[in-house]
Amino acid sequence: MFIKKWLTLGIVVAVVGVVFDVVVHGILLAGYYTQAPFRQDTSLAGIAAGNLVAGLVFAWTYLKVAGSFAPGVSGGAMMGLFAGVLVNFPSQIVLHLVIQDFPYALSWSWIASGVAFYVVAGTIAGALNRK
Repeated sequence: MFIKKWLTLGIVVAVVGVVFDVVVHGILLAGYYTQAPFRQDTSLAGIAAGNLVAGLVFAWTYLKVAGSFAPGVSGGAMMGLFAGVLVNFPSQIVLHLVIQDFPYALSWSWIASGVAFYVVAGTIAGALNRK
């Protein structure tokens, strides 16, 4: 039963992640990326594969710690907020610190969008994992 729930949550979060990435990075930040020193040949398959791994890891973590949060959507959103800050804040600031000419504003854009994604992911996980 755990594997079925894990795969379901992971795949749904991954699909939402692909859509989220296309909107945020493919539309909202697309103009910014043309000015920054980034590769421009990213494939949708690569994005989908990355989101599948991220979705499965998030779902596994969510299922392991869900009992520490309120059940349902509100607990999932709170877990997503904590996960989003934990994953995004330090790593995106470090990018600015260790990569020459990495835009500071982009670090904060990635932090904001990353935390928002994890809140959405947690909300979805909470909605699908009602007891």
